[in-house]
Amino acid sequence: MQMTADGCNWCIRIFWIQLLVILTVSGLTAQAQNVRFRSRAQIDSLLNPALMKGGEDILRFDSTVRHIGTLTEDDPPVSCKFVCTNVSGRPVGLARVRTTCSCLKAVYRKETVAPGESLEIELVYIPENHPGTVDSDAFVYLSGADNVPVARLKLVGNVLPGADRWERFPFFMGNLRLKQKSVEIRFADGEKVSERILCANGGDGPLRLSARMIPEFARFHTEPEVIHEGSEGDIVITVEKKRLPQRKGNEFCFPIVVDGVDGRPSDRTINVKVIVSENNK
Repeated sequence: MQMTADGCNWCIRIFWIQLLVILTVSGLTAQAQNVRFRSRAQIDSLLNPALMKGGEDILRFDSTVRHIGTLTEDDPPVSCKFVCTNVSGRPVGLARVRTTCSCLKAVYRKETVAPGESLEIELVYIPENHPGTVDSDAFVYLSGADNVPVARLKLVGNVLPGADRWERFPFFMGNLRLKQKSVEIRFADGEKVSERILCANGGDGPLRLSARMIPEFARFHTEPEVIHEGSEGDIVITVEKKRLPQRKGNEFCFPIVVDGVDGRPSDRTINVKVIVSENNK
């Protein structure tokens, strides 16, 4: 099922009508009881899964960490290559490489690696719209063990803001400035997808953001947890595919109301569009 932009906007209007009815009849407290919140430790365990025991005895990497140095947002993407060798004594297949941020892309071939042979995984970091500390991960999964990564590859470094930093924040929620107020979560590969919205604190006090009425299949947090005055950060929205209701179909939208800033709920809303490709069901 294809959903147009008008269809997405209609979903949002229906949401606000339903919300008004819920608040009038039941009250906000009763509605909040149906919302499940997860601790930061639980979120970290989902986004940063434990590695396979003995994984280094299957694929041995020349290095699992690369330092990309200091870049600016105006610089072109930077590529780093990771080479690993099959030391298991048996053929192993590369199933997928999952990155944890839209700023990081993985280039690889799904193939079977014979004992003693090597393969190459390339990670491409995109600095545009991603200022701040670089600490991005990519998890490597093998065929037959798709739920437990065999290795974690990491890029570290720093990205400085571009020439005009505030020009990049055309949207506002009180003192919170945002690069955008909508994101697209696209499942082309993997079970969890995270997207980031670059934001900044334009006020004179720290901001601690949270989300109201976020659905069970989604998670919301900021990096850093507290965004100090004059500083930048990321709003991170994560969707877990296995928790998506079947009735939603291949494309749907949902809103997230941001708490911790001033303004009406409609002015504090981030619109999220989820797309699940046919081959990722």
